[in-house]
Amino acid sequence: MSLQGAKTAEWFDRAYAALINGVSSQFRYWGDDDTIVIDHGEAGHVIDMDGKRYIDYQLGFGPIILGHGEPSVVAAVVDAASAGPSFAMTQRREIEAAEKVREALSWAEGMRFTNTGTEATMHAIRLARGVTGRDIVIKFEGQYHGVHDYVMFSTAGAPPEGLGSRFRPVPWQSSSGIPDSIRTYIRTLPYNDLELVQKVFRNEGNRIAAVIVEPTLGNAFGFMPVDGFLEGLRDLCDESGAALIFDEVKTGFRIATGGAAEYFGVVPDIGTYAKALGNGFPVAAIATRGEMVEGWRKGGIAQAGTYSGNGVAAAAAKATVEQLLTGEPLARVEKVGRSLMEGIDRVLSDVSLEGMATGHPAMFSIYFGEGTPKEFRDTKGHDSELYEDVIFRMIGKGVMPCPDALEPWFVCAAHTDEDVAKTLEVFQESVSEARDGSTK
Repeated sequence: MSLQGAKTAEWFDRAYAALINGVSSQFRYWGDDDTIVIDHGEAGHVIDMDGKRYIDYQLGFGPIILGHGEPSVVAAVVDAASAGPSFAMTQRREIEAAEKVREALSWAEGMRFTNTGTEATMHAIRLARGVTGRDIVIKFEGQYHGVHDYVMFSTAGAPPEGLGSRFRPVPWQSSSGIPDSIRTYIRTLPYNDLELVQKVFRNEGNRIAAVIVEPTLGNAFGFMPVDGFLEGLRDLCDESGAALIFDEVKTGFRIATGGAAEYFGVVPDIGTYAKALGNGFPVAAIATRGEMVEGWRKGGIAQAGTYSGNGVAAAAAKATVEQLLTGEPLARVEKVGRSLMEGIDRVLSDVSLEGMATGHPAMFSIYFGEGTPKEFRDTKGHDSELYEDVIFRMIGKGVMPCPDALEPWFVCAAHTDEDVAKTLEVFQESVSEARDGSTK
């Protein structure tokens, strides 16, 4: 049974004729019968071309933190657009936004804006290499840092069984079109295994430019770091002279206003931010401290972008961060997310289904399997077929998480207690139907 109503199907046909597979990002394509076309969003909901309303837990893959169409952000963007969004020079709104970001990220000594998370991590890695004079970067299995060549290895799309021995992992290339030589500059390791990271540093510490890490496993069930893992990475980087890069494209301004440095108490040398920074508008930032600030200040390490710090993006960032600094939006996100996670665990217990909600209340996933997973290789025990069946049933009933369990459920400040109640009711119905094999 198709998720598309008559009008949505007509619009998808138009999309398919104009765009490859009807989408501008491959993750939006769910097949010809189930790819939905959205008309607009309202608070914590989206509405398709047939007028069907869904409780939205995709939230644009994470950017929406205050709610769709949040009035203060919209007003700021309209004002900025009318003043002209792009100039060949620094502009007032860019400065105002940077001041707000620096207020939230109290550890940062310098920053620059860019446009996307991919750009932010690309520039962060180049900056680390330029400052350290080294080439090798360590990343962790199941983590996604954008679509530039240097990080497209062992991402969440990799088969866990294809990663080799955990003691000598094989970087799994996530796309064609990447030169073979790029592989020599990357070391991939299991997340949450500090001993293996220590081993690589003992062998190659003087060649390692940076460790790049999502503080939580944002593209693999939202797994949280075990005690001492992030602290251990910080110590290793300090001892060897490598840079610690926190990729906070997902966690930044979401798990805490000050991101992972505030939440976990571990400070990176470089932090990358996007998504929730602009409540849905395309804006990203790179924050730095210490010698990383000097790397750009003194010149010679390229960083540029025609649209970086444009007025519309800057206005959205300033308005969003201003609200987050009050503490109220993230308190609401925490309450709603925790209620959902606890309710999901109760449902799984009630129906005697092995599994659990994993991650942080602001961005969590559901693991269908035994045990307590803590890294990407553990996900081979997840029942992905059952999960996808459950989620597509939920979408048909008006509740929309991502059908891929690796991608978190995102919560925004506009989600209500009524949304939570309906979501848990629909989740229980859908789990029971899927296990019974009922027709969708």
